[in-house]
Amino acid sequence: MSRNLAQLNGDDWKRVRSIVSPTFTSGKMKKMYPRIRECLTDFMNHLEGFAAKKEEVNVKDLYGNYTMDVIATCAFATKTNVHKELDNPFVVNARIAFNTSPVKRIAQMMLPGFVQKRLGLVNSSTSAQQFFLGSIRQILENRRQNQSKKYNDFLQLLIDVEKENDITRDENDVNESHHVNEGEEELAVERKALNINVVNKHLTENEILAQAMVFLLAGYETTGTLLSFCTYELALNPHVQEILHKEVNSAIDSNGEIDYDLLSRLPYLDAVISETLRLHSPAQRLSRLSTTDYKLGDTGITLHPGQQIDFPIYAIHTSEENYPHPFQFNPDRFMPENRHKITPYTYLPFGAGPRNCIGMRFALLEAKLALANIIRKFTFFQTTRTDIPLRYKRSFALTAPQRLIVGIEKRV
Repeated sequence: MSRNLAQLNGDDWKRVRSIVSPTFTSGKMKKMYPRIRECLTDFMNHLEGFAAKKEEVNVKDLYGNYTMDVIATCAFATKTNVHKELDNPFVVNARIAFNTSPVKRIAQMMLPGFVQKRLGLVNSSTSAQQFFLGSIRQILENRRQNQSKKYNDFLQLLIDVEKENDITRDENDVNESHHVNEGEEELAVERKALNINVVNKHLTENEILAQAMVFLLAGYETTGTLLSFCTYELALNPHVQEILHKEVNSAIDSNGEIDYDLLSRLPYLDAVISETLRLHSPAQRLSRLSTTDYKLGDTGITLHPGQQIDFPIYAIHTSEENYPHPFQFNPDRFMPENRHKITPYTYLPFGAGPRNCIGMRFALLEAKLALANIIRKFTFFQTTRTDIPLRYKRSFALTAPQRLIVGIEKRV
């Protein structure tokens, strides 16, 4: 696991990032669009049963099932049938991996292995990780033995990276570049950072396993949480829900579908997602490691090599100085005509700079496609069991609600 992009540093990180980057362009995401659409159809059918009776639902669990189905399908060409098989091992182990208590996590970081074992602290998250690693290894082995069959998923893209030379940016990439504060200057810095001579453009099996694991675990919890918070805010702000409904309806083609290229260009849909990420960013902080001496303007502070700098995302996102009435849910902040008013680097849900979240476009595609199609057919509303304010899980890494209950009904 130490070979994943989030943990690598220096030339090791540059090498792996430069190799993996082409697998996350808009062009590659477009190829996965039909697979995500299949998962969404299953999810929509599942929602129909709740909506027909105007039931209350805990959307956090429902969206978690949807995102796991998408990840398993798009990353490993594996169908989970998760909406019918509630004990599906993919979902069970993913939940275990994210439900370790903070006290146990502290003990695991501080105590030697033999002490943990003596105290019974070798927890189930380790076995969950081994489950996923074993599953990925088995898939890799099956593909080695049956190379004639072609797959269009993330794992195959990692296997085939040495054949890839296409690192050109798709014209659709610019539509969502503001999510990582990406402009011409930032792109130049990224090109400079990744400008290394990769002699062997090939990932080892351990490197493939590490990237696949992070893609699976990071993509499961974060996107499900984003959709949960977004649904919550729409239930509390019905006028926003209706504006979004009108925009989505205007984008539907004669087959009742939304074209991939058009989906990324819907301004209000993107604004609703952006405002949700501002107010409820899944990541609690952003960490960077200084590699050189660097003076912070006229503060008198100098960063030295090896020092870690933490950026408090929630504090930045909810500062009155950065966002007037910061706790008000207002998607208009992120409409194209207003976006220039946002101070650069005060919106950081996917990080910024060369080490920004490599899976951003996949996450946005998965979330936007789901939200657009769900709002077309269903309405969410506040109930007596809707938590106001929200109650949060205790966690080191991610901001997640304990539950998120809203009502759902079919649109007439």
